[in-house]
Amino acid sequence: MLATLTTLGQAEYTQATLWVLEDNRRARRFYETAGWRADGAAVEDTTGGASLNKLRYRRPLG
Repeated sequence: MLATLTTLGQAEYTQATLWVLEDNRRARRFYETAGWRADGAAVEDTTGGASLNKLRYRRPLG
């Protein structure tokens, strides 16, 4: 993750965005510890007949 964030910053992006499953508390803690924050956006993704709620996380770069 650090290498990717560094590369994005060097390419002059100002922020990074990712989506995480709402119910995946472990992943959410991981990203939050790394400086990512949920920005309030959410989507429902229906894949293979299953409904999955996702939250958008963002992190400033630079």
